[in-house]
Amino acid sequence: MKTQNSLCAAIFGFSSLTASILDAAAADFEMTLFGRHVTVLGSYPEQRLEIDGRQMLKEAIIDLEDMYLVSGVPALIGTASPGGNACEGAPFIISFPENGNPRLDGPLETCFVVTVDTKPDQLAFSTAALPNHPSERWIWTPGEGLKKVQGQPFTTDPSKGWTELREKTVSHPGDLLKFGEIAEQIDTLLGTDASFFSDIIKGVGSGQFDGDYFVGTACTRHMCLDQEAIVVLSIADRQVFLAWKPSGKKIIVRPIVKEWPEKAKSALRMWAAKWK
Repeated sequence: MKTQNSLCAAIFGFSSLTASILDAAAADFEMTLFGRHVTVLGSYPEQRLEIDGRQMLKEAIIDLEDMYLVSGVPALIGTASPGGNACEGAPFIISFPENGNPRLDGPLETCFVVTVDTKPDQLAFSTAALPNHPSERWIWTPGEGLKKVQGQPFTTDPSKGWTELREKTVSHPGDLLKFGEIAEQIDTLLGTDASFFSDIIKGVGSGQFDGDYFVGTACTRHMCLDQEAIVVLSIADRQVFLAWKPSGKKIIVRPIVKEWPEKAKSALRMWAAKWK
């Protein structure tokens, strides 16, 4: 959690902060920034962002996160979230022009993880491209505020495969579709179910490595516990194992369970136990 001292350091140094100013469970936040009284009042499921007593934003969870200097104008980035795990917190920007009232731009209309690229004259926000969804991009400047610009389509890198997976940088099962060699194996296992399966694994999820195995799980947004999928990869054997549960239906497994190694079967059993 960011402390007031760390925020002050960022204000005077205009450096990026890496942790959250405001913990989601905190009751409120209060500080004078550039001569303005900034407060976050209330607690989940309703918090209010006010500046000089004027309500600027209301949401279930409000975080104040990073401070930058853009074209000489201080800009404070925060996120707003309705709570739950369906969507990530959406960024917003509060700017403090020297001869004017503070301005609020956003939150961005997106459900995906947003990264920010800082430049002296602008902030660029973007989401990652997904198999069935191009990336989203926005440019923010102090004068014009937020402007949505064209994103980029999803591309699979044919040069990446099992060798690069050993770098163990993947943390979400949807990221596997960027690895050309692995994506091809997944598509071969799935056949006509490939599009449906990719929709699930690009949803809310996570993954981690356990030795030479990767285990990732995900669920369709707003349908967790109803429509989910698991991906298990054996790096040593260069094999992919998949299972998914369509809404209202039984679990589907590829390849058949008896072809799964014991460690993959164990992960499958633990994942499937919630529906027994």
